[in-house]
Amino acid sequence: MGFAKQYRTAEAASRAVAQHAWLDALGMPVPDLIAHHPQVLEFQYLPGRHALPDDVPAVARLLGQTHAAAHQVALHSVRLDQGFDLPGIGRMSAFTASRIARVRHNMGAAMVPGPALSIDRAVHIIEASADEPAAFYKDSNPRNFLITPTTITAVDFDDLTPAPFAYDLAKLLVTTAMTHGPLPAGLSAKALAAYNVETPYRCSPDRLADWMEIHHILTSPYLGRNGYTHSWHTLRRNERTE
Repeated sequence: MGFAKQYRTAEAASRAVAQHAWLDALGMPVPDLIAHHPQVLEFQYLPGRHALPDDVPAVARLLGQTHAAAHQVALHSVRLDQGFDLPGIGRMSAFTASRIARVRHNMGAAMVPGPALSIDRAVHIIEASADEPAAFYKDSNPRNFLITPTTITAVDFDDLTPAPFAYDLAKLLVTTAMTHGPLPAGLSAKALAAYNVETPYRCSPDRLADWMEIHHILTSPYLGRNGYTHSWHTLRRNERTE
């Protein structure tokens, strides 16, 4: 018995297969792929639940471990403002350009409640990452991790991109708050400490806060969908990473 995921195209399904294999090779626990149909993938069923706020430090540690492995084996020479070819997966788009375009669109269309950043400041934060060491982004929201009796398992393998270290950790923190409301006091600091233990490039609390505000801009259009019932602009005052 397993679970199935449908994709818009056969190419998207094949890319997900390659990304699933890549994460597996990096040491991130993933469910076994049982069958690959043209637009449907069938995966091993695993008993468990989605990540909750108390699970975030452990998920952060797993992200740190996998980001460090990815940088060492594949991403050490990647510039975040340039596309590149990743063996086994194919062409990966640059980190910076698409996110700058989405920031300009979302903020220009007034889709972001209570932004802490101006458009220019948000664009500068993204542009300034071009020379930073590369990890990856896998949309680390709490629904994309399954807490099983024995491990934490990643259950989403779509649309991997390069990203700075801790960018995906910031996504985990913001979307956990958007899903569950105010996070326990000090959770961001605990998660950052757990992440930094595992990576060769420590992220500062200020840099993590920058990426959390970028994710607020990029994720606000999904408020009211996908389990996101709280807006980050009502929650950020409760979060301190120092």
